[in-house]
Amino acid sequence: MSQVQFLLAHGSRDPQWRRPFEVIAMRLQASQPQRKIILCYLEIWTPSLAEAMRKAYASGLRQYRVSPIFWSSGRHLQEDLPALITQLQGELSGCAITIDSPLGESEIIVRAALQALQ
Repeated sequence: MSQVQFLLAHGSRDPQWRRPFEVIAMRLQASQPQRKIILCYLEIWTPSLAEAMRKAYASGLRQYRVSPIFWSSGRHLQEDLPALITQLQGELSGCAITIDSPLGESEIIVRAALQALQ
């Protein structure tokens, strides 16, 4: 297992808000058991992205993929996430971090939304 995929959700004070993201993470992990999938949050809930990356780093993993489960690229993804990644890269020497586009910007998701809304 060489790469960790961090599914990054925003966070909410409502515990029910987490459920769809937990289902996505659980199903993705079940369908791809050879991969390490970690659901984490930008704020409010734990683990935070920083906590999850530090834990992965402590376990010896150095290849990280951040997959934002966001509809679009707003301030959090344009400013907050890059600042956090810069900080973590300085702290976690030797790690490689890639960041996916927000999930909602995927053509597959757009088509699924259109189908669900018909």
